[in-house]
Amino acid sequence: MSFSDHDHHPLDEALDPQKSFWSGYRVECEGMEEGWTTARAFFDNAAAIDAFLNYERSHHSHMDDKTCAALMMIDYCYVFMLATIPLFAASGIVPDLTPERIALRMFDDRHDHDGEVHDVRRADIRYLSRRFSTDRTSLGHHPDATLLPSRGELCDAFRVAIENHFSALIETLAKRSGLGHPALWRLVADAVAGRWLEIGRQLNCLGQARQDAMRVVKHTGSPLYNKQLHFFDLTLHDDNRKPISSWTFRARGGCCRYYTVAEGALCSTCVLKSPEIRNAELLDKMRKHVALLTGGQPTS
Repeated sequence: MSFSDHDHHPLDEALDPQKSFWSGYRVECEGMEEGWTTARAFFDNAAAIDAFLNYERSHHSHMDDKTCAALMMIDYCYVFMLATIPLFAASGIVPDLTPERIALRMFDDRHDHDGEVHDVRRADIRYLSRRFSTDRTSLGHHPDATLLPSRGELCDAFRVAIENHFSALIETLAKRSGLGHPALWRLVADAVAGRWLEIGRQLNCLGQARQDAMRVVKHTGSPLYNKQLHFFDLTLHDDNRKPISSWTFRARGGCCRYYTVAEGALCSTCVLKSPEIRNAELLDKMRKHVALLTGGQPTS
């Protein structure tokens, strides 16, 4: 059956309202075409991997192999998590994420990270399969659906799909760069938690997003699991100790190693920072942000 025969398919209906998340690139369900490659073929293509790593190094010629691999993983995770997590959070759908059934078309873009604009590599994504898992009975009757009995089990299915999708890429990057498997898995877990937090804010389901993300990354025995990764809340108070702003942050479990090329600068929630220094810096940023919004002076 051709894709045109699948009118009102749940995956298509889930993709359509999430287009606002993907304004910079395409996420769609289509067939293979010229200019696209499967994720599996990309992971297995040594020349393509080296080209991606060299792209990362092109921004800082002294960047070592480990840092190139870390930044490549972050760039790939950005695309993958943004293509998948909104479908889960908004529609209760986990598509078929096996590398053979995900198609990529790479391109270069620009991205703001901690107040600095960086050149990054992005990709359009195509789901080559219309199979999906869901915990919603209204979708579970579809012939392409696998109905799971609970949201927790859907989280488990997503975790297993992530582990299966990334295992080959992590193996390749570990051998190519010398960056250890645990370090690479930590970056994947950070991407899961960070993206789910942002999607939860945008969809106004922050509590559920936090719960789902932790179910995915905190499964004992999973390569995604580490003790350092968690969510935490900070509250800004006025001079009378009255709370005026609260925010949820992700404490990273992994390190992007960007400090090795940026004169020792660490990311705002870097795992290498002490919680005391991290929190003080974040509260200062919150204070300045509130002052900017209110047109006043930063509160103490």
